[in-house]
Amino acid sequence: MKEQLINSILQFLSGKLPDEDITELRLQLYYQLADYQISKKCTDLTVMPEKTYMDYLYMYLAALRMAGRSEKTLEHYRLQLSLMLHAIQKPVQDITTDDLFTYLAIYKNQRHVGNRYLDGKRVIFNGFFSWMQKKKHIVYNPAAALDRIKYEKRIKQPLSDEEREVLRCACEKERDLALIETLYSTGMRVGELVRLNRQDINFSSMDCIVFGKGAKERTVYLNGSSCHHLKTYLLSRVDNNPALFVSGKSPHQRLTEHGVWQLLKRLGQRAGVSDIYPHRYRHTTITNAINRGMPVQEAQIIAGHEDINTTMIYCTVSSDNVRASHKKYLSA
Repeated sequence: MKEQLINSILQFLSGKLPDEDITELRLQLYYQLADYQISKKCTDLTVMPEKTYMDYLYMYLAALRMAGRSEKTLEHYRLQLSLMLHAIQKPVQDITTDDLFTYLAIYKNQRHVGNRYLDGKRVIFNGFFSWMQKKKHIVYNPAAALDRIKYEKRIKQPLSDEEREVLRCACEKERDLALIETLYSTGMRVGELVRLNRQDINFSSMDCIVFGKGAKERTVYLNGSSCHHLKTYLLSRVDNNPALFVSGKSPHQRLTEHGVWQLLKRLGQRAGVSDIYPHRYRHTTITNAINRGMPVQEAQIIAGHEDINTTMIYCTVSSDNVRASHKKYLSA
């Protein structure tokens, strides 16, 4: 009955509110009505059904939304959890560790995914059932007994100074040059980049404020090169779009994350540099900052990481630096 009521409300509002507002309203209705039983007024004695797994899923997503998780993260979690719950077809209270392990094994066999992807699913399941246990909806967390799925960790190589210069020279538009220089100078995520507006850039203080994961804001900094090319690019613009980076063709829409990925892919092909994507610039920024003497704690702030260990994952320490430090500190 509760689901019928919610669907009835949303159907009435469909077309009157934007899709994203409808999605948020659905999550909030499930969350706020989670502890209520709803039935039509009648004289007959009725037995209310137990909550379905979708009830618990929407409650969990609503809690994550209130904690500041991004819409992109919420959609990814919704997809992974709904696939698992639908495949197992059990009340959440009855799901066991064996059920989860069997699901992961079948998924790997049918979808031919790697262990890294599979372990990411395990982490999502653990988060969901841990929340269920914390809220006392289940007695124990069946995902807690799943061992971490081991996978080969490849060392992410930052761009060399020569590669960055070759990529600069391959830029055919001032926009592209401004974009890659901004990515390198700030170390920001691609999602943070595409949300920036012109007015967000403070050329006087050579910085800007971005909103990162968890809706947390931080200041990132522009070097002389990024400032110069941003100014040149913005002066060449003839559109009225407030976005910092827009498409080259009319009507000059805001660049999307996919648009930036495609832009860098084409740039890498022209430059003859393989495996170019936005996060590689971020990785290069953090690595170069630490290798050239920036304290890890300050690199952590620039990257917007809560955990310093995350910053260290992004850092590829130069073997030449290690050799020099060994000679300096352990030569005698």
